[in-house]
Amino acid sequence: MRLLTVLRLCVLPLTFLTLSSPAQSPFTPYDYVDPFIGTDGGGNTFPGATLPFGMVQWSPDTNTEAWYRHGESQIYGFSLTHISGAGCPLYGDFAVLPTTETLAAAPGAHLAPVAFNHRDEEAHPGYYTAKLANGVRVELTVTERAGIALFNYPQGAPMRVLVNAGGSANSTPGKDDKPHDHDAFGNHIEIKPDGSFSGWVSAGRFCSSDSHYKLYVAGKFDRPIKSARVWQDDSILSDSKSAQGKHTGAWLDFGVSDEREAAKPATPSLLVLRVGISFVSEAGALANLEREIPGTGTGWNRALDQARKRWSELLSRFTVEGGTDDQRKIFYTGVYHSFLSPNLFSDEDGQYIGFDGKLHNVSEARQKAQYANFSDWDIYRNTVQLQALFDPQRESDMMQSLVNDAVQSGWYPRWPAANDVTYVMGGDSPVALLASSWAFGARSFDAETALKFMIKAGTQPGKGPHNGEERPFLAEYLKNGYSPIDKDHIAASRTLEYASDDFAIAQFARNIGHDAEYKAFLKQSENWKNLIDPETHWIRPKAGDGTWMPDFDTERSLPKRVGWPGTTDQEGFEEGNTWQYSFMVPFDYPALFAAMGGEAVAEQRLDRFFTALRCWGKPCFNIENEPDFVTPYAYAFLGKPWKTQEVVTRIGKETFKTTPDGIPGNDDLGATSGVYVWNALGFYPAVPGVGGFVMGTPMFDRTTLRLAGDRTLVVSKSGGGIYVDGASLDGAPYKSVWLPLEKIHAGTTHLEFRMSTEPNKQRGSAADDRPPLFR
Repeated sequence: MRLLTVLRLCVLPLTFLTLSSPAQSPFTPYDYVDPFIGTDGGGNTFPGATLPFGMVQWSPDTNTEAWYRHGESQIYGFSLTHISGAGCPLYGDFAVLPTTETLAAAPGAHLAPVAFNHRDEEAHPGYYTAKLANGVRVELTVTERAGIALFNYPQGAPMRVLVNAGGSANSTPGKDDKPHDHDAFGNHIEIKPDGSFSGWVSAGRFCSSDSHYKLYVAGKFDRPIKSARVWQDDSILSDSKSAQGKHTGAWLDFGVSDEREAAKPATPSLLVLRVGISFVSEAGALANLEREIPGTGTGWNRALDQARKRWSELLSRFTVEGGTDDQRKIFYTGVYHSFLSPNLFSDEDGQYIGFDGKLHNVSEARQKAQYANFSDWDIYRNTVQLQALFDPQRESDMMQSLVNDAVQSGWYPRWPAANDVTYVMGGDSPVALLASSWAFGARSFDAETALKFMIKAGTQPGKGPHNGEERPFLAEYLKNGYSPIDKDHIAASRTLEYASDDFAIAQFARNIGHDAEYKAFLKQSENWKNLIDPETHWIRPKAGDGTWMPDFDTERSLPKRVGWPGTTDQEGFEEGNTWQYSFMVPFDYPALFAAMGGEAVAEQRLDRFFTALRCWGKPCFNIENEPDFVTPYAYAFLGKPWKTQEVVTRIGKETFKTTPDGIPGNDDLGATSGVYVWNALGFYPAVPGVGGFVMGTPMFDRTTLRLAGDRTLVVSKSGGGIYVDGASLDGAPYKSVWLPLEKIHAGTTHLEFRMSTEPNKQRGSAADDRPPLFR
């Protein structure tokens, strides 16, 4: 019986993979996803197994920073946690690595890598497999908080596994090594004779921040351990089955195949590992494991089947017809990347550790689960809108999570990782997440408390965790109407971000019935105007005394950012220059164009801006960075939507590919992928906090979007070419290039584009046909 089970387990994944073979046609949306897209060229995605918004991301690490680089050919281990597309390394906890070798010396922080060939690996949503140079085939699948691995050893080979508790991407303490009264940075592992292990890791420091998290793990093998050794820092502890230190881990020996396996020379020896994780306790990790992958049998078949079903159900809500195979592959992979984060943070029983370091339960709030890992500066631009449209209940839980974080710490966390704040990037972007999620339908969270902390963030200077600030230089921003360059090296871009944040707060306040707060923050959102240079008509940094930053050169992005040797950034701007930031005012484009010298000047600048699509430190568009994502749609506000149609078509053709380097720059938890997804659909959520879209040009002949709330949006096109000659909504002519969300009604809404090979320069040019004023 056991041999039959083993054979079934070994054969099933291979059968599973042939179902997705390129020879099969037609593909399902699931089959089009390629998790290897973005794993090279700075995309920073990972190919391993995970579920939508899952706590576990079980994936190979090809270097010591827990990244997977497709150009590398060795694996340091298969760690349980990752973050998709971020600009800095994070997580990479509790890597396991099958081996046939003995343990001669303590590995230290990182295991000795094993070579592999990319021809021997495959990845699909919820599944990953690779054959290592030592002959072991590794297969991974997951549930939300647990995972299961098959280690297929060569027949007769020693079956051994290394478990590295101390190899996380950031395991070195920062200036504050005990935030929230957690244990100091370090790790612990304990081995039990029944084939199980448990432990924890305490790590953090995302992008050099003082952030911190503690993760617990519980793992069980399907056979007893015959011998084991643990290491602690530089020493092997020969008489111990547990270790605690800066770098710890274990070497586990399960012997060779048993007699029944040895009787079949062609049969590999199979070792099965089930593992659960928790940010609460080892008991929580074990409970998550036993609840999601019970100990009856191995659970492999069920977990793999459920992973495929979960992803197939989500991806099939986006049905596209027409286009090329490459376009469909990039599109569906982009959708996949858009639903990887934020991540589950609470256990099966609802418990989680809050920003106050205390134990909480989601039953305390109006939510089903707590979530973590919000790259707010990135995902407020296009990602939360997509998530809210398709899964408003889960998105509401995510927004309630941010509200909980604020209640527990006193402030919204800026770019929170686990239950700590990193303060990465310069805006107050959590407020934009909340406002846009509400605008796009995620409304089952505590809106009144959410607004209370938004108002606090925008009006009350103060210190939060690690003595940091949700809005640095807020006092100066409130006094001067801008952040001053003599104190703040990203003063101009920070001012623009705060203006967008204020506008989002204003919209949220109005949406929930707070008119006074709406008017106050709408007025405050006009602060971007204080940095329009009357000489150059560009956004220009200004000192606290009102003087303009000297030596301002828009052509050469001068002066360069102080304190950053070799940077391409212009002083006053974070990861960019005045060309790339000055158009980041989508909520007030008519006023911006007037301040630039009129619509003709603005159009000329945009035309020059889009002569290149990827650049740093020059006066051109940069698809690799979020501030530019919305700018192609600025043409629609000028009454020239046909130019938007040209630019977004170029972006899709010239900057995205189906290769591992096919995402232009960091994917940033789905934000860059979101550019392709929205552009392909034919519209974009351009204005923070506002439920609506600026129209572009559809890529596919027909797209059927099955939204939440019994709503289906069908987007179709007739005719050839990239230019929109006309449009209809539910059969009636539709002249505007702005589509309010409320136009998508219950039942089926049909948006049809009539296409042409020549631009219709009249369509969308009239003032009434342009996007409305949002004031």
